[in-house]
Amino acid sequence: MADTLISQADRAFVEEDFEDAVDLYTQALNLSPQACIYESRANAHIKLEQYLDAAEDASKAIELDPSLAKAYLRKGVACFNLEEYESAKEVFEAGQKVAPENNQFMTWIRKCQAEIDEELEASSPKRATTSTTPPIGYGNLPAAAPVVASTKPQPTGAPSSSTAPAATVTAATAEPLGNLTPAALASLAFEGKYRHQWYQLQSKVSVDVYAKNLKAEQISCVFESNRLTVTTRDASGEEDYKLDVELYGKILPDKSKYEVLKTKVEITLVKADTVQWGSLEKSNVLAAPNYSDPAQAPVQYPSSYTKAPKDWEKVDSELAEMEKKGDLDDGDPLNNFFKKIFGQGDEDQRRAMMKSFQESNGTVLSTNWKDVGSKKTECTPPSGMDVKKWES
Repeated sequence: MADTLISQADRAFVEEDFEDAVDLYTQALNLSPQACIYESRANAHIKLEQYLDAAEDASKAIELDPSLAKAYLRKGVACFNLEEYESAKEVFEAGQKVAPENNQFMTWIRKCQAEIDEELEASSPKRATTSTTPPIGYGNLPAAAPVVASTKPQPTGAPSSSTAPAATVTAATAEPLGNLTPAALASLAFEGKYRHQWYQLQSKVSVDVYAKNLKAEQISCVFESNRLTVTTRDASGEEDYKLDVELYGKILPDKSKYEVLKTKVEITLVKADTVQWGSLEKSNVLAAPNYSDPAQAPVQYPSSYTKAPKDWEKVDSELAEMEKKGDLDDGDPLNNFFKKIFGQGDEDQRRAMMKSFQESNGTVLSTNWKDVGSKKTECTPPSGMDVKKWES
């Protein structure tokens, strides 16, 4: 029975159905816990970018069979992607002793060493956090120009993301550096020690601060209704990084939280409303329109069309419901969803779908025959792309 499940799992892996492969390998392990199955499941986890699970499975495989070279390779790759380069190098070196003829280990060892060297170079004290030489814009030197926020709307859709050094001066706090005190300048000097990135969903904002190998007691996160303050301390207890942001919108401090991981600090801010944020910091950047708010919804003009048009705003919820019922088990879920619309639609809806899709070169799909039946459906490329006609 286990052999049958392993064969099915291997076939699913080859067909790039990695989630199904993980499930089948798990069933096989329940029947017969073997090192080779743990190694195979670790490989599937890597394909799904589930690196912690992959490292755990590979470790179990090594425990069961220390001579299984592939298990060392899987664990090393998982650790490398978790940015644990020293651990990954140790694993690859152990694997090289097991299978010295396998050149992959030496390749990965070199990659790990390159990353370790880069980290050492980045952490070397090339610049002091405080300086006796006044920076540009301080004292009698010319002041820096204020930052002007863009009023260009951000692209619609969630999640949205932005990556920037923490020390970037935002529109809300922009001022000539000449007006800053030496203490404030010193603060700016170490704010950029760690990179941070943010993205948002409808109800929350996630902020990742890429500070590695820190203990929970070295991290402090303070949540206020319109402010986030993240502070880290070094081994001696001295403050060495601070991210102090006046937020674009309001949050719920009691529901917001953070978690200290091996490679980063993961912060979850729960929004007080569902408005899309234009940036992490308070600014004049326009937020994307939120059509869940009736006040922001597009104007609906009267029409003589008698059949109710398809409400495309409900596509996500209908897809989720169909997925729960198992209607989307095979193939591409969105494609199956449109197939179901076509199969359940009347003759006019089917004609509209075929005509609009063909005439627009696959960029428009409409069920409104009254609209598309009387004219040609023009090609409407996605934002940022142009139509180019090829001459034969």
